[in-house]
Amino acid sequence: MMRMIALVSLMLAFALPGQAQISRYSPDSPTCMLSKDVNLAYRLTSDYTHELFIWHWYAYGFPQVGQIPDFVNNQGKLAPCLDKASGGKCGWKPDKGVQKALKISRSDIWGKKPLKTFYGEAPPPEAVKFAMRSLGTCFGNDPALPTLDEVGLAEGEFDMEACKELADQVDSFEYYKNVLPAELEDYISWGVAFNNYMTQRNEPMPEKACRVVPKVALPYLAAYPERKRLERLAQEKEQMAFDNRPVAERIAGLDAFAITYSLVSRTLSGEHAATRPLPAGADEWLKDYIKEVAGGGAEPAIPEAVQQWAVEQPLDRFEPVEDPFEQRKRLRPYEISEYIWSLRVKSRMDKAAPNETRISVREGCSILWGYSWGDINFGKRIPQTPGEVEFYRLVQQTPDKMSWTMCEETPIGIFRAAQARYEREQYEASLPPEPNEWDEINRALAEAANRPSAIKQPYKAPTTRCYITGETQSGLANQVCFTN
Repeated sequence: MMRMIALVSLMLAFALPGQAQISRYSPDSPTCMLSKDVNLAYRLTSDYTHELFIWHWYAYGFPQVGQIPDFVNNQGKLAPCLDKASGGKCGWKPDKGVQKALKISRSDIWGKKPLKTFYGEAPPPEAVKFAMRSLGTCFGNDPALPTLDEVGLAEGEFDMEACKELADQVDSFEYYKNVLPAELEDYISWGVAFNNYMTQRNEPMPEKACRVVPKVALPYLAAYPERKRLERLAQEKEQMAFDNRPVAERIAGLDAFAITYSLVSRTLSGEHAATRPLPAGADEWLKDYIKEVAGGGAEPAIPEAVQQWAVEQPLDRFEPVEDPFEQRKRLRPYEISEYIWSLRVKSRMDKAAPNETRISVREGCSILWGYSWGDINFGKRIPQTPGEVEFYRLVQQTPDKMSWTMCEETPIGIFRAAQARYEREQYEASLPPEPNEWDEINRALAEAANRPSAIKQPYKAPTTRCYITGETQSGLANQVCFTN
């Protein structure tokens, strides 16, 4: 890429004396949406736009631009610009032959028609104007080039954060078309240029200032400060509501173990201002709690002194700490083996319903697993006990390959319901199918087809034939008959 830049500069340096030097390359322009510090040849592949392809062609010319591998490899992406459906928006008239040749993405056919003619000159002025609409003044100083105003761009010193928000939304126009002016759909590549052609990889903001934007976006940018002010007010209001939420909401769904674990953890980290120091043994209990629960086991009993300390603590600023097992599953899911998950299932079922009878289902586990998902997804069965509620909750968290861990801890009520359902389905499957309307229609058609019919008998000619020969005086038909 740098060699190509040097080549263009050298070509300009040896222009004929006395002639006005016409440059076709101006990334240094403040109103150009390109940066020389960005690998623009690479961007042809990673963040292709028709506009960047046209710029490379215009700035370097042929055959020099052919030395950029990314240009050759991506020329097939320009093919839609030659399609009839494009309506010539890229600056070219539809041309099926050129379109087909571009899709080949090879340089060895450049010397043959139709690409020899297509690449024989610089991009047409209409194509350059199309590219300038998104890239700005990157095309040199030719007086024949259109102005920013003529391509729908406005020059100024715009707030960088406002431009960044606009670029992100325009770059993903399909997701923001309900909040953006419809005309900005024509400037999607402007957003791509801001985020990729002016910005280094892995950098949040561009190398250059935001000096050129689509004119149709000016009202949107002008409203940015007020929009951000309202957003901050909404965030502050939301944060205030969160900070002042009642105790009942803060501890909802938590038991004594989770509350005590959170209080001890946040006291040791300095986040909770305790009414008095932690009692002896609190540290050891916390370590045991993390070890046992993270390993899938049950919570260790809370020492009486720690429990009394926890009861004394105010909960008006209480914030829960993530369950050790849930944290391990979220951060290191690969550590959750089938054995560890089986311990987790057992400990949760023991905690939810310690006195509820459970059964180990080994034969027919897959049938029980299917029925359980049907109960959950289609409401075929409503849980009747706390243990059944917990069972269905754990089923939704259990991978299919670990379904046996749930079958080992099946509440008796769920097992009996599944057993009765299976036996009913087997009995119904053994019964002959009940007749329906179509069966009756098919039966009647079969009977009609098998019924003897005179039409099917061999043809017998009649023995007597009569012919009308006239009328009698009284008006009756006069017939003459013959018998074989």
